[in-house]
Amino acid sequence: MKNILLPVLLFFAFTGLHAQKLTLSGYVKDMQGYYYFENPLVLSADRSFQQTTYNQIHNRLNLAFQPTDNLRFELGVRNRFIVGKLIHDIPGYADLFETDNGLKDMSWNLVEKTNWFLNTSIDRFYADYTWKNLQLKVGRQRINWGINLVWNPNDLFNAFSYIDFDYEERPGSDAVLLTWYTSGSSSLDVAFKTDRYHHTTAAARYLFNFHDYDVQFIGGKNENDFVLGGGWSGNIGKVSFRGEGTLFTPLPGKEKLSSTSVSATVSADYTFNNSLYVHSAFLFNSMGTTEKKGGISLIDPNENLSAKQLSIGKYEWFGQVSYPVNPILSVSLAGMLNPSDLSSYIGPMVTVSLQDNLELMLTAQVLLGETGSEYGAFGNTYAGFGRLRWSF
Repeated sequence: MKNILLPVLLFFAFTGLHAQKLTLSGYVKDMQGYYYFENPLVLSADRSFQQTTYNQIHNRLNLAFQPTDNLRFELGVRNRFIVGKLIHDIPGYADLFETDNGLKDMSWNLVEKTNWFLNTSIDRFYADYTWKNLQLKVGRQRINWGINLVWNPNDLFNAFSYIDFDYEERPGSDAVLLTWYTSGSSSLDVAFKTDRYHHTTAAARYLFNFHDYDVQFIGGKNENDFVLGGGWSGNIGKVSFRGEGTLFTPLPGKEKLSSTSVSATVSADYTFNNSLYVHSAFLFNSMGTTEKKGGISLIDPNENLSAKQLSIGKYEWFGQVSYPVNPILSVSLAGMLNPSDLSSYIGPMVTVSLQDNLELMLTAQVLLGETGSEYGAFGNTYAGFGRLRWSF
């Protein structure tokens, strides 16, 4: 398939210049990254490193073809060229990009060398058909049932890590989604997904409005569990108020493979008259721990992440402050805290709009904590990134 992918993309790109029903959009990003570990990472008896760097050129192509008013096809492709000391320092790093967990593996390392590799992957590839008040989507797509901005226990299909800041589109699933718009403010979703390991999720969601609150209830099967949950989004005065939670309990015969658990989060955010934005959230994860049992990695923050276990710790706090200094310059500071082991994540960010479609971003990611804690798995870790993005 990878041998025919490039000709297909070129065909769509060039014919799209003249076809009114075919659209092409995307971006090109160049990002330089740097990592420093307080405690050197030991890979073997004679191999370790304390700091490393890499550069990533990231191109995204979003292709949409709409032959009729009711039918639409979408294709999303990521092309990433990664070069630097990091690829040499971490054996098998390129292999993390080689495969995906979808029903069909649609990620390929086209070229792989000692210090660089080129990867192409497809994270959107679906048909979207609408008939009256019914909508059917079939294929690799994003099914986003989450409400909150950081943690989403209702997001059964596409859990993601807030720390993975360079993937705005978020992952997709090989799924079928049927939506019935029961009214202008309510809808019923029924979805099914599977993957290469035959793990299946089948669930329904009913979304409606009640006294100016958007409310949803979900239920179904998530791999080895029966799930039941819900959430809301509304306002208390001028403060945005959101919450969601899900109960997971083993299906009959799956008790040895799973256990009953609850994942729930609540958040509030507010924008002052001077455009200062503040946001706070709290997560409870009954499967989490209050002890030191290993932590997350900046190299792969999405590892083993799911709606059932969105954190390693049982309790998590999040806080964010952002402010648009002027129409060109914006600054923000976000942080997470595990109150049990007192480890934390700090992420300052500065964005500069150089032109309408050209943006410069400078950010850092700091993980602080004792060795073995959630955010200090390897002791204190310091990372910095500079990214230039051109959109088209």
